[in-house]
Amino acid sequence: MAGPDPDKPAGEEFSKSLKQLEEESKELKSKIDQDRRAHDMPINSQLGDPKWEEKAKDGRFDRPENEDEE
Repeated sequence: MAGPDPDKPAGEEFSKSLKQLEEESKELKSKIDQDRRAHDMPINSQLGDPKWEEKAKDGRFDRPENEDEE
């Protein structure tokens, strides 16, 4: 990495690097938000269906008693 440019004032270099860091930060935050949305699951998925217990009351998902467990 090169040192500071002797032809430019230090304040200008700092503001330039600050702007670059802010842009990179925004990009990273955007990517994190996209990744979080990709892993969100809808409430009514199989893992979280609040009506599943009600649907299963009649025993349709029960295994026969004579079926061996594997």
